[in-house]
Amino acid sequence: MPPEFDVAAGEALGRQLAQLVDKLDWFIGLRDGRRKALLGTPQSDNWQGSKRNHYEGDFARQQAALIDLKAAARSFQASVHNATEQARTAQQKRN
Repeated sequence: MPPEFDVAAGEALGRQLAQLVDKLDWFIGLRDGRRKALLGTPQSDNWQGSKRNHYEGDFARQQAALIDLKAAARSFQASVHNATEQARTAQQKRN
């Protein structure tokens, strides 16, 4: 017989994943805002040329990786929530 699902641990993990999603969202926005504040638009006088283009490409890849990480955390959070709810329902039926 498989071990019983720990509902409290599932709820705690779900809260931690929610915090991770929120913090990733904040960090993505912070990076984007800082880039805009420091560099302006791609046609700005702040920084132009191949180094700017290289930076913009790297920045876009990094942002995409963070967005993918946030999506994965959100998906995992949903899976944990569903498993926790299923376990809670099963435990209530047994009691």
